[in-house]
Amino acid sequence: MVKKHKNIDIGQEAPSTEHNFYLNNGKKLKNIAELMESLKDMDQDLFSFHVNEQNNDFASWIRDVFGEKELARRIRDARHPANMLKSIEKYIQR
Repeated sequence: MVKKHKNIDIGQEAPSTEHNFYLNNGKKLKNIAELMESLKDMDQDLFSFHVNEQNNDFASWIRDVFGEKELARRIRDARHPANMLKSIEKYIQR
């Protein structure tokens, strides 16, 4: 069962393959649920490639592809995979 909250379907896939998120290690993410799963065992180097002082690729993807501006805002400042995962879980469970 896919969790829904605030009209968020974390299993909703990106509208096309060009909107998928491609991690620097080659893994493809199609939805927020897959991002959450990847964050569980993502190493800090891979995370830091996508999230650093200049940008947060995950927040941008969530905002631009899924239109989830509030969720993107809440994870924008996360600097560790576990912290980002916790922020997403907290947001979708409220």
